[in-house]
Amino acid sequence: MKKIYLLAIAALFTFASCEDALDSSNYTQANTSNFPATADDLNSELAALYGVMNQMSTTPLETPWFVNYIMSDDANGAGGTGDVESHAIGHLTANKENLFDNAWHNTYVGIARANAIIYAVDAMNWTGQEKVRNQLLGEAYFMRGLFYLWGVQFWGDIPAYWAAAAPDPCPQQSADEVIFPHILADFYSAYSLMSNGATKFGDGHATRGAAAGMLARAYLFYQGFYKKVGDMTKASPAEVAFGFEQEGAGTSLSKAQVVAAVEDAIKNSGYKLVEDFRLLWQYTNEFSAPAYSFVADLAAAGKYWAGNGNTEEMFQVQYMNAGSWNGNIAMGFTNQASLYCGLRCDDDGAGHVNGDADELPFGQGWGQGTINANLWLEWPDSDPRKRATIVCCTDHFGDTPEIPSFVFTTSCSEDAGLYNKKWMPITSPASTWSDFNTCYTWWGALREQIGGGEIAQNNGNSFQGEHYADMVLLRLADVMLMHAELTGDRTYLNMVQRRAGVTETDATLANIQNERRWELAGEGIRFNDLRRWSGKDGGEGCLAATMLEKQNGSEVNYTMKWTRMKHATSSWKQRYAETDGFLMIPPAQISIANNPEVLKQNAGWGSGVADANMSGTPIY
Repeated sequence: MKKIYLLAIAALFTFASCEDALDSSNYTQANTSNFPATADDLNSELAALYGVMNQMSTTPLETPWFVNYIMSDDANGAGGTGDVESHAIGHLTANKENLFDNAWHNTYVGIARANAIIYAVDAMNWTGQEKVRNQLLGEAYFMRGLFYLWGVQFWGDIPAYWAAAAPDPCPQQSADEVIFPHILADFYSAYSLMSNGATKFGDGHATRGAAAGMLARAYLFYQGFYKKVGDMTKASPAEVAFGFEQEGAGTSLSKAQVVAAVEDAIKNSGYKLVEDFRLLWQYTNEFSAPAYSFVADLAAAGKYWAGNGNTEEMFQVQYMNAGSWNGNIAMGFTNQASLYCGLRCDDDGAGHVNGDADELPFGQGWGQGTINANLWLEWPDSDPRKRATIVCCTDHFGDTPEIPSFVFTTSCSEDAGLYNKKWMPITSPASTWSDFNTCYTWWGALREQIGGGEIAQNNGNSFQGEHYADMVLLRLADVMLMHAELTGDRTYLNMVQRRAGVTETDATLANIQNERRWELAGEGIRFNDLRRWSGKDGGEGCLAATMLEKQNGSEVNYTMKWTRMKHATSSWKQRYAETDGFLMIPPAQISIANNPEVLKQNAGWGSGVADANMSGTPIY
């Protein structure tokens, strides 16, 4: 097993600043007049830049991966009857004004830290170390592009700047005309500047291959959503003119350049598909797999989880045994998405709970982000990835009237008994079942084995804090499918299908759309795929609105009673048409700007929009 234990990006520092024009807080301790002063300072600031993703992880319901997952037709907000935030996000509404304050804050911290590196790098003498300089600069461009991509996909037109410090005021810029050309330039600069093998494989740093993959993701979204290019397998869009020149990127970007970068990443970056789809997910670890019949064949062959930083992972957030309920990053060093996606806690009123030994290898959690029933029903049973991705609890756990296994709890909401195996907490027979706090997840069993029982769980709670699987943000299969979509070439599409054990197809847009839905289900990719296949201002009849509306009437359990989902305020198609999938800009930021020419609210949000705000959990 490779790099499975307690990996992490280095701890956060507080070096870079974000101007008050973008947030009510000041993050500055050192500043650009005195820091960074050396190459070591730049490396420290690069660690701090990556650490922003751990800072994001402290509030999972404000992370791009979890929010986009819940907003898609893959998942329900679910959780308990009091989990209004997750329900609001799943219904494309808001339940409070500060719902996305931390997401905004962290986005601009990341942008500020990336800019600080980019504009300080050539204050150092890199003679004889040009490759090191280019790698560092490329990683900073990559991260700046990533934070801006997340920002515009969340909020559309946002304040933006590309200098050492933000101007005051820093007004909204057009995502279409201004910000996206910069995003594409940043990813292409990163691709051009970095070298294959320049960093240790799987160490959490951006790589040349990852830059090519994110370039493709950004390019497809830009062309599909903003330029409304329908079928990219056949389209020949005009070059994207940047309107500026940037090191490594030049002044424009063509589709041919994107395709060439993606092909280079697939062929030359060192990444390769894991041999069995199931080996991508931590339920195949050697502590759990031998007792889990679904992967008995792998365990019998001595094949276990490919691990964090495996050959298919191209970029990820990493975690370690340093989470705490106190401090700057708090629980951001644990993969809280895993906790959130665990089997719903509480009981059925008779004392039966989920996530105990009877539900091996799936652990207890908040029960949020449950799989929507439509995904289960529409996914062909012939595709092995269906059951490798989703656990159907009513089938899997073999209930008996005397000793029920999985139970719908007295507090559950929007729970169809379908859970996301890719993100769930995993337990094992080696876990200590008498005390969920000390050794409950399989990571706890591993920690005890490695440390001889001497390594403590840092936050004292294995159930809530011992989740260290990478949050995978980009993997090779995704990049291969994007290549098929960019070119209409079936070569890499068929490689993904062969690995999955499904029928190989031509690379038509319809086939690629299906393949992306099945291969990437539950990974937070689907929502923005639907948006880019719909185009901006798609209205209630576009693909995204139509697919989201199918949640209406889907089967769910609400407080132990089966019922049908309904929208909390209007309908999914109406909310999508009103917002185009954009989130509410934090009202506090609009108040700080106090000028609609500097910052104004997105369409479909605000006090004047009756169906944008829900006051409580949907009652079914």
